[in-house]
Amino acid sequence: MPNPKLFIILNALSFQLVWWAGVLAGNQLLLLSILLIIGHFLLSQSPTQDANIMCLCALLGMTVDTLLTWSGLFVFAQTPYWLALLWLIFSLSLKYSLVFFQRIHIIGQALFGGIFGTLSYIAGAEFGAVDLPHGLWVTVGVLAVIWSVLFPVLLFVSRGDYATFFVQGTRQ
Repeated sequence: MPNPKLFIILNALSFQLVWWAGVLAGNQLLLLSILLIIGHFLLSQSPTQDANIMCLCALLGMTVDTLLTWSGLFVFAQTPYWLALLWLIFSLSLKYSLVFFQRIHIIGQALFGGIFGTLSYIAGAEFGAVDLPHGLWVTVGVLAVIWSVLFPVLLFVSRGDYATFFVQGTRQ
């Protein structure tokens, strides 16, 4: 098992590699992304918990992106399998390289999500990974609202204590 600090660095680098591979090469570098995700689990000290968090968070993210694609806000030249892999590694990053966001108040989480979640898609569009047929400002507005809610929700889910939250909520 790697040093926890080294694991966080590897997690951050993996996220960046998957983002750049997807945005610049589309589906051509899927194997690299898959290997980086597998590598995470081979090195993780809590693979079962990581898998649960990854599945829940990635499902939320992929659902949002699918709805945005169906609504016509996003247009992809081909099915973006790379985007699904990006959601998987991003979900894993929430517990490791992005864990510092847990210590920030929910309003700060919403601001960071609204700004940086949106910028990630705009950057992807600038590199030609996605088309934004409704224009920049409409897309920015919609994404800022969505990511202001989505990022805090994903951080909450990544803490892994959502089950106790719902159980405690039903006892009141």
